[in-house]
Amino acid sequence: MITFDNVSKVYPDGTVAVDSLTLTAPNGKITTLVGPSGCGKTTSMRMINRLIEPSSGTIELDGVDTQSLDRVSLRRRIGYVIQNAGLFPHRTVVDNVAALPRLLGGGKKETRSKAMELLERVGLDAKFARRYPWQLSGGQQQRVGVARALATDPPFLLMDEPFSAVDPIVRSQLQDGFLQLQADISKTIVMVTHDIDEALKLGDQVVVLREGGTLAQAASPAELLAAPTDSFVADFVGSARGYQALGFHTADDRLRLNDEPTVTVGQPVSDIPVVEGKWILAVDVNHAPVGWVDTANLSGATVADRDVNLCGTTARRSDPLRELLNSALSSPSGRCVVTDDAGKLLGTVTDHDIVEAIRRAKDSRS
Repeated sequence: MITFDNVSKVYPDGTVAVDSLTLTAPNGKITTLVGPSGCGKTTSMRMINRLIEPSSGTIELDGVDTQSLDRVSLRRRIGYVIQNAGLFPHRTVVDNVAALPRLLGGGKKETRSKAMELLERVGLDAKFARRYPWQLSGGQQQRVGVARALATDPPFLLMDEPFSAVDPIVRSQLQDGFLQLQADISKTIVMVTHDIDEALKLGDQVVVLREGGTLAQAASPAELLAAPTDSFVADFVGSARGYQALGFHTADDRLRLNDEPTVTVGQPVSDIPVVEGKWILAVDVNHAPVGWVDTANLSGATVADRDVNLCGTTARRSDPLRELLNSALSSPSGRCVVTDDAGKLLGTVTDHDIVEAIRRAKDSRS
């Protein structure tokens, strides 16, 4: 647990970066710090490992005042991940990950073996181990940075906008992978981000700071979206918070799936099942959905690739209601396509059924 008790940072010129901050980052959870420029989020995080010294107040790690520890001992308990990874350019990937364990006296064979395990855990193939950072993509470098931060198995992890320097698709993949990793390692994590969507997606607790470093609100993502403490928080979270809140409601067993007739590419048009309306779902040989076919506008004797409309998305049965609703809204048929975790078709559900499930979810929490 990381605890801030009335912590302030005032610079010699009188600039107040953080003002009387009191909050707790719970054990085994991700706390995201978010807010406008000048709100003190990075300063707050860097005071934890004393890269910046607080002017007043107390910061404790599991009840131990950080000021009672020398900086080296303190930082050995805390992993640190920064934007652009900050890797050693002259060292291979495996040696980057093994650098601190080696510095602490670990044997070369032992530390490299552990580094290889960590690379696999963050989703990097062993073939990357002997490469240098400049030979990797931005997303791959960030994975190495996470592995290096975990190399000494620290109980605490600080992350300073770790995914902001990559493109949106890679960023989403890194976020998903990091959440899977955290489910296994359960570190106490404080992450700085400027992106409210990232803060809501990754944070078990979201801390919104105002300009001048004062606390506006600390709450779970669902609580923050449902009950912003004031107009500043409401404006910062954004007007789409009703839709965002659906990301924290999952489909219950009462959302019954319907059997969906399907076709495959190459199937004779004469064999297409009779369906209500004109749209029928196309699947591949593994019964995974690939798109929708407009049965009223088929031009050949068989279903061709050109006949498949790819605009629709799919959702897994375990996904939040937001993903199911998005699948229904993106589908030309108005039906959400639901799969299992392996991508195999389970059935469909209408947009009306999803809206009704949303109402039930809201009623159960009111």
